[in-house]
Amino acid sequence: MKLYPLMANLEGRDILIVGGGSVATRKALTLIGTGAHIHIISPEISPEIQVLANKKEALATKRAFISGDIDGKSLIFAATDNKHLNKEIVNLAKKKGIPVNNATDPVDCTFLVPASLRKGALTIAISTSGKSPAVARWIRETLEKDIGPEYEKLTDWMGLLRQCLLEQDLSTGKIRDISKYLLAHNIRSVLKKGDNADIISHLTTAFETVLAATVPETVLSTLGLSRE
Repeated sequence: MKLYPLMANLEGRDILIVGGGSVATRKALTLIGTGAHIHIISPEISPEIQVLANKKEALATKRAFISGDIDGKSLIFAATDNKHLNKEIVNLAKKKGIPVNNATDPVDCTFLVPASLRKGALTIAISTSGKSPAVARWIRETLEKDIGPEYEKLTDWMGLLRQCLLEQDLSTGKIRDISKYLLAHNIRSVLKKGDNADIISHLTTAFETVLAATVPETVLSTLGLSRE
C-alpha cells in the first residue's frame, strides 16, 4: 500500500473518536490545538479524556456508539479495543465517504496518523504505512534529540523572508534559489548565534550570488535588520 502524505486543516471540523481508553486518548491529544471540534463517545473514558472534557477542549459522551454518531463528521477514529465494533464503524464511515482510522486494523483505514515531531510551525511526520508504529515512534524520538528549538526559529525566519521576497515580486524559482543558498550555507547556525551583521552578510551574499543584486532595505527592515 503506497500512501499519499497530506496535512489537513481541521479548523472548525467535527471529529469523532469512538473509544475512551489509551488509544483514544492519544488520538484526542494529537487533535488538541488544531481548532477541530472533538467528540469522544465511549461507555468509559480515561482520566485524561475527562480532563479534556472539563477544560472544554473536547466533548465526552459516556454511552455506547450508535450509527447516527458518524453523521456530519469530517474524520472518524474507531479507537475501541473491540475489533468487531471498530470494523462496524469503518464500514459505516466508508459507506458515507467519511475518512476513517481503524486502531485495530491499519489495512482497513482510509487514512493513517503518522508519528510527528513539532517545533512551532515545523511539523515532521513519520509513517511506516501502518506496518510498525514502534519504528515510527523510535525515529521520531531519535530526531527529537537533534531537532532543537533553533529549527523553529529557522522556520519562522525563512517564512518571513519568503513573504518579503514575494512582496518584492520575485519569482518562486528565484525565491527557491535564495532559500536553497542560505540553507546550504548554514543560515541555521547564524540565526542561532543571533549576530545581525553575520545574518546580513549571508543575505547579501545570497542576493549577489543568485540575483546579482543587493538586499532591499525593505527586506532587511521587515526582518528586523539594519546595516547601521
